[in-house]
Amino acid sequence: MILYHGSNIDIDKIDLTKSQPYKDFGKGFYLSADKQQAQRMAEQRTSILLEGKPTLNKYQFDETILDDNSLKILRFENTARNGLILFLRTETST
Repeated sequence: MILYHGSNIDIDKIDLTKSQPYKDFGKGFYLSADKQQAQRMAEQRTSILLEGKPTLNKYQFDETILDDNSLKILRFENTARNGLILFLRTETST
């Protein structure tokens, strides 16, 4: 499955230790199946930080991770704005 993450920088590899705290669901990494939503988030992030450039990061997501207990995954399907959002975090993230 292809998922996207909007940012102000290119993120080649997801590193949950670099996640920022104080997000809606705590420290973690947001991914969306909706390319346009991720692009809007990239533009918003760049506008807030006033640095970098809107960057749409694209990932081939291994769906077997959904059954793996190594990560906590919040899955939001059929939301009003998109079909799927995933929020990844480690067991120890706070």
